[in-house]
Amino acid sequence: MRVAIVHKLSSEKIALEVKKFLEENRIHSEMFRYPSVLLGKFDAIVTVGGDGTVLKSIHHLKSPPPVFSINTGRIGILTHASPENYRERLLKALRGETDVEEVMRISGKTENDEIYALNEIAILSASPARLIELEIHVDDIFLDSIRSDGVIVSTPTGSTAYALSAGGAIVDPDLQAVTLTLISPFRTGSNPWVFSPERTLKVRVRGDRAAVAVADGITSVKLSPNSSMTFRKADFSAKFYRFESRILKIVDKIRNLK
Repeated sequence: MRVAIVHKLSSEKIALEVKKFLEENRIHSEMFRYPSVLLGKFDAIVTVGGDGTVLKSIHHLKSPPPVFSINTGRIGILTHASPENYRERLLKALRGETDVEEVMRISGKTENDEIYALNEIAILSASPARLIELEIHVDDIFLDSIRSDGVIVSTPTGSTAYALSAGGAIVDPDLQAVTLTLISPFRTGSNPWVFSPERTLKVRVRGDRAAVAVADGITSVKLSPNSSMTFRKADFSAKFYRFESRILKIVDKIRNLK
């Protein structure tokens, strides 16, 4: 088995400890300070950092290997263990004694580009502090046209990220769904929507103002006036070792936010 260890700069010492631990158990590993497409050639990815490290590690991989994450960040919704207790769980995962769960991702496609996200794709005004007008369609059915700071299209995993801050619905992480949340809409009563993952969403930028689509805060694509982006459930999921229900972590996160 070949394992890639991806770590943030401040967690290098812990990453070195993980590498030594794997070597002691005759598991080959290589360390990466920055995410790379080479990660897709490994049998597993171990991240040492927070949720951001997880997102960056798999962001450019179309079909990423299973991820085990050691949390040295703050919240850690996507993480499995701490630097103090990862050893037993990590060995169980790498020895095939733990189930692997597939976690839905979404794709956003324009005429020339396609981006993927585990959390969300946000369409934002390219001009700070200026509203943009967005036209929203669901399966070619006109849903709404509204002026706002932007819109967030998210997965159940992403429903507790940017979308939550914008007033979106919290979605059970075991569901397959796509949520649409407007950012500071210029009218009241603009509630978030939760759609079947089989539906196709289309957001068109109306008027003469440009926008930018940002996937997981990592990759961005420019949207010119009157251009559009189409959203679908991605063909390839992310994979994570399963130890406990992620809804427990979500409950803890919400409590900590109060």
